[in-house]
Amino acid sequence: MKRFRSSTGPKFTSSFTKAPSTQQCQKCLQYGHYTYECKGGRVYNARPTRTQQLHKPTKRIQVEVPEEFLSKKGLAAKILKEKEEERQRKKEEKDKKRNKKKRRRRQCIVFIFRIITRTKLEQEQQHQQSILQLVSFVAIVVQLALEIAFAHFSS
Repeated sequence: MKRFRSSTGPKFTSSFTKAPSTQQCQKCLQYGHYTYECKGGRVYNARPTRTQQLHKPTKRIQVEVPEEFLSKKGLAAKILKEKEEERQRKKEEKDKKRNKKKRRRRQCIVFIFRIITRTKLEQEQQHQQSILQLVSFVAIVVQLALEIAFAHFSS
């Protein structure tokens, strides 16, 4: 059976290397070593107070601002206007499509109405012709009947 050996000694090995030349010490403000390696004393660096900084005006940088940001209405108003125009354009396109469909429907309805009316007119004309034929047939039959009856009574 294998037993686990516990290691003795440091868990982490560190290799002390020299600090790079760009490393600045926070204590003496010299370059080339870390703060914990510092042998010099603390250096006081006098800086102006905030009040002194505020009293001394600095030169302001001129920034070129695009024309769209200079307008008083603002960028949001411009974006909203563009969105509204786009909505209006889409609505007009939708209305055009709807009108085309309505026009087609109307044309179909008119066509069907014409066919129906034409067939009704044709039916009425045929009905009138059949009535005329029937009337003429009845007139012929009555005439024949009268002739037969006249011939029968005259002889």
